[in-house]
Formats: sequence, C-alpha cells, structure tokens
Amino acid sequence: VGTRAAWRGGRRPTASARKEQGRKGRRWWNFFLGSVKAMGLSSNCAKTIKVQQCVKLPDSKYLHINDELAGCFGTEDHGDGQTALVLSPFGKNAWPVKVDRDAKGAFLGDGWPQFVAAHGIGVGWYLVIRHEGCGVLTLKAFNASFVIKEFGLTITVLSPAEIENAFARKPQFIVPLQRSFMEKMPIPPEFLQRGYISEEDLNRPRPIATFLTSWHIELKKDGPNVFFTGSEWPKFLAYFEIAETDVLLIKYQGCMNFSFETFQNGNNEDIEEKISSSQQSEQCE
Repeated sequence: VGTRAAWRGGRRPTASARKEQGRKGRRWWNFFLGSVKAMGLSSNCAKTIKVQQCVKLPDSKYLHINDELAGCFGTEDHGDGQTALVLSPFGKNAWPVKVDRDAKGAFLGDGWPQFVAAHGIGVGWYLVIRHEGCGVLTLKAFNASFVIKEFGLTITVLSPAEIENAFARKPQFIVPLQRSFMEKMPIPPEFLQRGYISEEDLNRPRPIATFLTSWHIELKKDGPNVFFTGSEWPKFLAYFEIAETDVLLIKYQGCMNFSFETFQNGNNEDIEEKISSSQQSEQCE
C-alpha cells in the first residue's frame, strides 16, 4: 500500500472556516460509520491505510482496478470476490458492487453499470476511486472536458443536505500530461467558464498561481485560454518528479492557491497514484 504525503501552507483559515470544516468532516465520518454498520462490519475496520487509483473508464459495464486496490477486498490473487460499497457523491446512498477477477485482473462488476447510469458518468471519463476502509469506496468523476462533475446540476429533486454534499468538494480538474505541457499547460476551458477563478484575478498585470506557499507559477492569458507557464513551471514539475506520461489533478483552494495530486499513467486506462496531494488552507482571511 502506498503512503500519502501532504504539504500544508497558504494563509491560515479563519476560526469559523476551521469550525465549518470540522463540522463537515464529522458529518461525513458519521455517515461512513453508519454505512459500515449497515453492512454488519466493525467500525474498527475503518482504521486502515487509504488506497486510491485513477482510471480512465473504458466501458460502462465494468471497471478494472489495480492489484493494490483489489487487495483491499481480498481479490489480489484468486479470491472468490467480495462486495464493495460505493458511496454516492450525494452522500446518501451506498451502492453494492461486486469485486471479481478475470484474466485481465480484478474489476468492479455487478452493480457497477447501475451506479454509472444513475450518476450520468460517461465512457472515457477519468475516475479517482479511493478505498476508505471496510470495503467502502468513494469516487470523483471528471467529465470529457477534464473537470470534476458537479452531480447536483444533473438531478432536479434533491434534499438540502444532498445539494450541500454534492457541491462540497473544491473545484478541481484533471490533465493527462503531454510533452508540450511541460513548458505551458492549459487550464481546461470549461473550468474557466464556470468562473471559479475570478476575472479580476486573471486580469491582474501578472497573475500568479501559488502552490505550497513557495511555488509561484505564472498564469498567462491567450485570448480565452489560460496557461500555467513561466520559468517556475518546469522547475515545479521537475522538483516533484512529474513526468509527461503522468496525470495531474489540480484543486483550486481559492485566493489563487492551488493543490495537486499526480498519478502514473501506464496505458491510460490503469493509472496508479504516484505523488500524494498537497493540501493548502480551505479559506483565506
């Protein structure tokens, strides 16, 4: 199981922001333990090392997972298969999905097509699947435009709690890197169109994106497009050993602060975590 490293920095969040963050964390944890109890499992199994994988969805009928993630279900060799509990992004329903194995390895089978259809996830999307313990999986879905799916926009009848949970995640996007991006990497147009980064910030004389408080990356506008570029960008990639074959996940924390995760991109359909996320403050004062 790979370990996760975190870097913290940025402006210190306000007391109210820290309190709200703690409240949301406790609510999610209580829901998680409730799901575990419903499955008849001990809450002690939640105290496990987290494992996650990034995968490009090749087919809506199944999803192959790597051996590390499969090991969480006892199917790393020739197990008879287990049932994963995939939490809905709305934070209400838990979907039972069979974890099985074929000649190509372990995969999510029975129950997976229903989950994909119910949440409007498309073939070719990138999914970040995380094992939280006790056979429970959480999921982030990035659409064909490489932007995280806002599930609350696709469902018309939701309770206030479901709406809040559907939009709880920070704005984020994913970029399958290529050679030209090592010098200048575009921000997906849809991410910009959603207005997460204000025009005021982008139109500054020299807009700067900050990673880990000490990395100040130049943002360059070219018409409607915006790029991470400048002399610090290739240095940043080299320092964290981010290669042109990797997939980069970037999360916008607000106030021009960003965090990131990288995943190794083997055959573009089985992408394993390489460097864990950097984490910055949730809110600026």
